[in-house]
Amino acid sequence: MKIVKVRRVGNSNVVSIPREYEANGYTPGTSVLIEELPGGELRLLPTEKLREQIAEIGRRVVADHPEALRILAEHDPDR
Repeated sequence: MKIVKVRRVGNSNVVSIPREYEANGYTPGTSVLIEELPGGELRLLPTEKLREQIAEIGRRVVADHPEALRILAEHDPDR
């Protein structure tokens, strides 16, 4: 855990991420998702990890609902 300050750079507020977090995917040039949680906290997530989470959810949906997905795949609105 580190304490850092919010700085103004141009028209943006900036928080520096210490280098020790690079091993977790926070390297220069990495895109991150910033999510505001209900209590006002901010959560950062590298978008690469977000893609992994979305793919995993997709795999679970496919595995849990194969019949519904088969019906949707066979649906032809032009019939």
